[in-house]
Amino acid sequence: MAAPGDIPAGAFLHAFEGVCSDMTAARDELCELDAAAGDGDLGVTIATGFQAGEAYLAGSDEADPGTALVAVGGEFARKAPSTIGALLATAFMRGGKAIQGSDPIDAAAVAALLDAAATGVAERGRASAGERTVLDAMRPAADAALAAAGEGATGLEALRRAAAAGRAGAEATAEMEPRHGRAGWIPDRARGKPDAGAAAWAMFLASLETRVGAET
Repeated sequence: MAAPGDIPAGAFLHAFEGVCSDMTAARDELCELDAAAGDGDLGVTIATGFQAGEAYLAGSDEADPGTALVAVGGEFARKAPSTIGALLATAFMRGGKAIQGSDPIDAAAVAALLDAAATGVAERGRASAGERTVLDAMRPAADAALAAAGEGATGLEALRRAAAAGRAGAEATAEMEPRHGRAGWIPDRARGKPDAGAAAWAMFLASLETRVGAET
């Protein structure tokens, strides 16, 4: 039985299906943000991947959140094979493996999921926090969840702290010099606007926090 403030596996999976819908709906907003410094198609890729993830979850009877996340990552890899799609595929597959068998999802599991996701993206993208990438939302969020777990917080509180840190990290990218991708070729276009990938991860965490909170 889940302790108060921890997240039952079923509630997490139902919330995650809603998150997929929210992220699909954010397509145009993310495309517009990406157009400021990139090709303007990031939102399309993310919507395609999350649509595939939602379809998988809606048709699956998988009860383990970790195994389901691994499958969602596989959907991203197959259906959204771009740079951000590959990175999110890695994030979900690594994060899912880190929490397989977790029920309920407590603060330690939230931290393990987000830390594994961030570490996987750093390795696959050969990037570090501070370089104006999705990692600038992922790494602060993971670190906030790790700190929360160390302080004995609940799973929901760890997720709340992670979402706040991810949002702050994404906002901070507006003042960073890009080093990767097209934005690195024309850095003046990127100044003053947050990185689209970091913004997408912050949106994802905010939606997950809201959806999980409504389920628990």
